[in-house]
Amino acid sequence: MNFVFRRLLEWVRGLPGKRGHRGLWLPRSPADYLQRMRGAQHYRGEIAPPPPVLVWSIYSGFTSFISIMVLTLIHKYGAAIKDHHLPFAIAPAGASAVLIFAVPASPLAQPRNVIFGHMIAALMGTFMHALFKHVAESFRWMPGSLAVGISIGLMGLTNCYHPPAGATALLGGYFSPDIEAVGWWFPLYPVLPVSLIMVAIGLILNNICRVYPIYWFTPVHVHKMHAEPTHHGEPKTPGSLRAAPTAGAAGEPRAQGSSLSLVSTTSSQRRSSGSSASNPEAEVNDAAGNELDAEMAWLRTRVRELERELEAHRLHHANEPLRCNTARPDIA
Repeated sequence: MNFVFRRLLEWVRGLPGKRGHRGLWLPRSPADYLQRMRGAQHYRGEIAPPPPVLVWSIYSGFTSFISIMVLTLIHKYGAAIKDHHLPFAIAPAGASAVLIFAVPASPLAQPRNVIFGHMIAALMGTFMHALFKHVAESFRWMPGSLAVGISIGLMGLTNCYHPPAGATALLGGYFSPDIEAVGWWFPLYPVLPVSLIMVAIGLILNNICRVYPIYWFTPVHVHKMHAEPTHHGEPKTPGSLRAAPTAGAAGEPRAQGSSLSLVSTTSSQRRSSGSSASNPEAEVNDAAGNELDAEMAWLRTRVRELERELEAHRLHHANEPLRCNTARPDIA
């Protein structure tokens, strides 16, 4: 019973055995917390694996509640909003909360996509609303459809897809009293303040246990984020994946780590002749399209996780007696 309880506690907390930490990844210092807000592209700390599903589900639900609560409180008690009966807590903010707080590593949840995606959709929705404002009632179905379709095309051209922005375009093109009350101010109010507030709350809460955002303006491959600290712009090879010696202390071949030494070749060794190590941003941008380097970075992180699980399993079964089947199959 004690074993079951301990395993359950480790699974909830995300602590596999006695090594590693896969649960809530708290900042080491206030400076480390602020550095995470620069984005994982420039973060110099260790990017740990995500927390367990149970922990992250509870935490993302709580942070989403906080963000929508802030919007509704502003909508309820804002003096100017109450006096003029203006809308503020718009429905697309709930859809944005799913991306920002549940999957913050997704390219769709980055600040660039959230802000510009909503702004493009709001502008197109307002334009279609004004264009079809004086047409016959039988054509009132067109502005919302055109706003959504054109907004998706523009988001694709600007590389800032954000699915909740489709609801913003539909809301702007639809002939609702709230939109007619603000008119052409709809992109600047309430879409822009709501987008900025959602991103700001995501920066404050997500960086407690993750690194958000992955990038601010320049998109990069998510798997390019290294799992070890970087020094002078060059990624540091994880210690568990450095080339292992061919022989142990007793002169016997060392099997542990030998199969992993093949993965120790990093992208920096192949880029050393083509780019300058003194410019880390240039190196990241040059290697952003290299899928082989991206897969290698992900593979190193995955191998480290398997090593931790293997070590936890070894420590758990270290005190158990060795059981050998000495019976010969050819003897009845």
